[in-house]
Amino acid sequence: MSIKEVKNSLPKELIEILENIFTDGQLDLIYKSYYRGRNTTFRINTLKGNTKEVMDELSMNKIKAVNHPVLKNAFIAKGIKESNLRRLEAYKYGKIYLQNLSSMLPPLFLDLKEDLVVLDMCAAPGGKSLYMADLTKNKATILANDVNEIRRERLNYNIEKQGANSIIVLGADGCSIGKRLNKYFDRVLLDVPCSGEGIITLKSSKAYKGWNEKKVALCSKLQKRLFDSAYNALKPGGIMVYSTCTLNPFENEEVIEYALNKYPDLRLEKINLELPNVIRGLSKYKEKIYSEEITKSIRIIPNENMEGFFIAKLVKNKE
Repeated sequence: MSIKEVKNSLPKELIEILENIFTDGQLDLIYKSYYRGRNTTFRINTLKGNTKEVMDELSMNKIKAVNHPVLKNAFIAKGIKESNLRRLEAYKYGKIYLQNLSSMLPPLFLDLKEDLVVLDMCAAPGGKSLYMADLTKNKATILANDVNEIRRERLNYNIEKQGANSIIVLGADGCSIGKRLNKYFDRVLLDVPCSGEGIITLKSSKAYKGWNEKKVALCSKLQKRLFDSAYNALKPGGIMVYSTCTLNPFENEEVIEYALNKYPDLRLEKINLELPNVIRGLSKYKEKIYSEEITKSIRIIPNENMEGFFIAKLVKNKE
């Protein structure tokens, strides 16, 4: 499939947004990832298993997986379907968790430690909460919230399978948590519902046929409401990571700009991630100028291994 054919499959308004943000070379990466899809990636869950036993089983099944150069327990299984990994004992017993590399990143910027109280505001199916439990060896208290009952069932299943007993599941409207649990959390992960431009694959028309500018605007509005709640839930001195799996500035830079203008006690911390498909947050989109501070955030360009993501790290000043 040619790049021209990919572009013809996508909404013109989406193409316009992408071409106002990315260079020609970066656009090639994005469009190729849209039609080729992404390699299967997974992480080893150290609450249940270790690298040696997982790699031994992969070897026995003639499955080759390469360790990611930056993410310690993350592996890329090139040319292997997820269904092949689901047949493994390591998968059945929760020793591995199938997850895109980009989705593993937001928890790494929360500066997690044992004994912290952490909120994952929009958690299901739970990959990031599970990773946080793994990173803190089940010694932090993690409240994983999701308003959708079916998604919560999947979350509970994953928690039990992965041995993540430090996670408590909530079923609240995320927009209400800030009032109910005001200044309660040391850390907040706000991985918001979004228009999903970073995870598009042409194999699934559902992933892009539902995309339109109205949906983007509605997502941006909801994201700001969720941000207000997350801010209220965060203790002074606490850290929040805001992330999306979309690429447009209306759900990314615009939400962070909104937050910085509304909450003078919030500041952005620079995220450093040395990967070739990572660029800084935008300070300008068309005629719109954003705060220079927003360049401390990052945008991950989708490629053969990684979904497209936006990640910003914010610190709430101590009172």
